[in-house]
Amino acid sequence: MTVPHGGRSTSVTAYRGAAAGLPALCAGRRPLVVASDRALRRADVHAWLPAEAEVFTEFHPNPTVEQALEAARLRHAWGADLVVGIGGGSALDVAKAACLLPRDADAAGQVVAGTLDPAERVTLLLVPTTAGTGSEVTQFATLYQEGRKVSLDTPHARADLAVVDPALTDSCPAELTWSCAFDTLAHAVESLWSIRSTRRSREHAVAALERLVPVLRQAGAAPDPAERDALSRAATDAGRAIDITRTTAAHALSYPLTSRLGVPHGLACALNLTWLAPLVEAAGADEILDPRGPGAVEAALEALRAACGVTAGGLGPFVTELVTRRMPATAWRRPDADTALVDQLVAEGMSSNRMAGMPITLERARVRAGLVSALGAAPARTEDACYA
Repeated sequence: MTVPHGGRSTSVTAYRGAAAGLPALCAGRRPLVVASDRALRRADVHAWLPAEAEVFTEFHPNPTVEQALEAARLRHAWGADLVVGIGGGSALDVAKAACLLPRDADAAGQVVAGTLDPAERVTLLLVPTTAGTGSEVTQFATLYQEGRKVSLDTPHARADLAVVDPALTDSCPAELTWSCAFDTLAHAVESLWSIRSTRRSREHAVAALERLVPVLRQAGAAPDPAERDALSRAATDAGRAIDITRTTAAHALSYPLTSRLGVPHGLACALNLTWLAPLVEAAGADEILDPRGPGAVEAALEALRAACGVTAGGLGPFVTELVTRRMPATAWRRPDADTALVDQLVAEGMSSNRMAGMPITLERARVRAGLVSALGAAPARTEDACYA
């Protein structure tokens, strides 16, 4: 057992081939590895794990609090002194929870809710096999409870070590690759326009976009190794940005799209950008919520336009063009989403604390119209007065 490391930053090793150093990092330890079966194969984990090791695979994409608690209980029972998360964002998020949650469900719930600090944690090593979430450098994890997203958000969830090897993403299917890249895009965009942005967060976000946008624009059906290297660097840059600012409405409204409709997370975020970006660009001074004033929002938009290579009013169409080029319509079109379901998506999304970072006011009617447009769903009936 080690003491929680508070606000210390993650030590990141990032280059193609970096995974070769994993055996040395695990040698002499008693690790618990959190990974899917696919990730175990991709990282050839069983070839280098020490004999004293345990593996947890009993979780699914968009993992639940209960699955995270099971991983934590295994860590306690095994007496692990190291948790290694290998995989996409779901695996890394479960690993974060496993390294610090107590065995008791009530106490674990309080830690997830932020009302109780973890009493202990062990060393945490994260190894992404996708390029998008940036979870390897953030202090939060996304879990679900009864279909609704909850956040474990504490400095104690930040990894001690991260190994970012783009070669581990080489076998990632194209559709998953692009959805993850859209997650990076949303992280960078939302961090830049967030009311919590700082000079440092903006630098990270712009660096991410400068690496990401050329790949999204110019790559073939699937990126080549050099392009995957750029995607991995961009994901970590954008992760560092949102670790400072958190995300905003595009993410807040993406979670119900994923949990209720099965839209892949990164794609769901990008769909929301298609209609949110025009609203931010068109906002008048009386709609600005950023305490630094309209000038701060315009500066963020100028940085976004420069990084994306578009002119005023072009951010929404830019994202729309990328989404339609990179992802099949079947991945997001939900014309059968009825009024009640859309209302539920709006209510759940707007209740998220991530909405608080938006630089402009967002009325419920605008949010509903945006989701309807993105999904190709039926508009509200005229008798639905609450959205009129």
